[in-house]
Amino acid sequence: MSEIFKGFLSSAAMFISVYGFTKIIFSTQKNRKTIYNIIAAIIIITLYTAVFLKFNGTVKTILLCFLFMETFKYFTNISISKAIVSSILFYVLLIIPDVVTLLATIHIFGLTKEQCYETIAGGIISNLSVSLLMILVTYLLKKPLRKLISINISSDKRIIIISIITFIFVAIFFYKFAIGYRLDENVILYIIAMIAFGATLFSLLKQKVDNEIIAKKYDELLNLMKNYESDIEEQRTLIHETRNELSTIRCKIKDKENEDKIIKYIDSVMGDKVSSNMSKLSKFAYLPSNGLKGFFYYKFTEAERKGINVSINISKQIENSFLGKLDTKNFKDLTRIIGVYVDNAIEASSTSIEKKLGIEIYLIKDSIDIIISNTYANTIDEEKMGHERYSTKGKNRGHGLLLVKRILNDNKMISSKNERTDKLYIQKIKISNNKKEKDQY
Repeated sequence: MSEIFKGFLSSAAMFISVYGFTKIIFSTQKNRKTIYNIIAAIIIITLYTAVFLKFNGTVKTILLCFLFMETFKYFTNISISKAIVSSILFYVLLIIPDVVTLLATIHIFGLTKEQCYETIAGGIISNLSVSLLMILVTYLLKKPLRKLISINISSDKRIIIISIITFIFVAIFFYKFAIGYRLDENVILYIIAMIAFGATLFSLLKQKVDNEIIAKKYDELLNLMKNYESDIEEQRTLIHETRNELSTIRCKIKDKENEDKIIKYIDSVMGDKVSSNMSKLSKFAYLPSNGLKGFFYYKFTEAERKGINVSINISKQIENSFLGKLDTKNFKDLTRIIGVYVDNAIEASSTSIEKKLGIEIYLIKDSIDIIISNTYANTIDEEKMGHERYSTKGKNRGHGLLLVKRILNDNKMISSKNERTDKLYIQKIKISNNKKEKDQY
């Protein structure tokens, strides 16, 4: 009975580290009544105890990893794939507090490894020490661990099967590592094997995630092209209708129809044209065909999908301006700057009540002014704008503005400034003629 009681306490200590890992790493916790969580904890600890007392070797390692996985799934809203990867991560990280505890015992208390394994390993104090150290290690490595766990792992069955196979091999090598260390054997090979299997799994997952990101981009591009083709067709229909209506007016004039009737007909046609769904392409007619037209069209479509009311005003003078003659570097810098500002404007306006976004482009003397204005809901600290990790969108979201700041520091042609009213955040970009030094706002 005392052995079962000691095993239960040791398992409780192990559960503390698993639960600590769950609270530190996972952002989504399941909301249950405390009594249910206590009952679940007792059941899980009992299962840990049964595994500790009844099994040994690789089987014990695999069963414990399976229980860790189920613990993660019970307390969080993660998928089975993420639970598998998390259990592998947890068990690999468990090597660190295990080895630290063993070395501390040997060097502080002067015991041999054999004495440690025979008298201390698996005991209540040992397991509690390992658990507390594991929580410390998890806390210190929480940022990279959260990044790994946050990867959108696919539910593809092949990925899950490969994860399970990798998990089994890691468990086997973990056990071999423990036995080899106890018998003074060379354990470097086992460590390399565990790292290799883990790296292979994460490489596979990363490749899968990258493929899904690329597929999503192509899907968005396909939708954009469908919208583009639809707008082209609408434009053709509009032109065809206009030609027919002009022919009708021509015939009415030729037939010397009553002037009032002709004017009435023209007014009715003009009314129909104003009320019809005018093509979005006409809004970008004066932009050069160097990529900017398609770029703004894409952003316009993205804003529309989010229910934002976009107003666009592009001066006719832009059509033959130097904007269409920018070299590769300046064009790339400009699109990156506009991309960051427009993305920020779309996100800010989508969370506001009014949901308005304005884009204006004018040619003023030897420079082009691009003005991006949007409604916003958040408080803006202008002194921090453009600094590392600051954004109105929240923590760790200001990298785009930092990129813009670096580009502006290195570019002699483009400058920028921002203004703010009670309802609008306004971002102005000035592009000076490339034959001259840029004008600072």
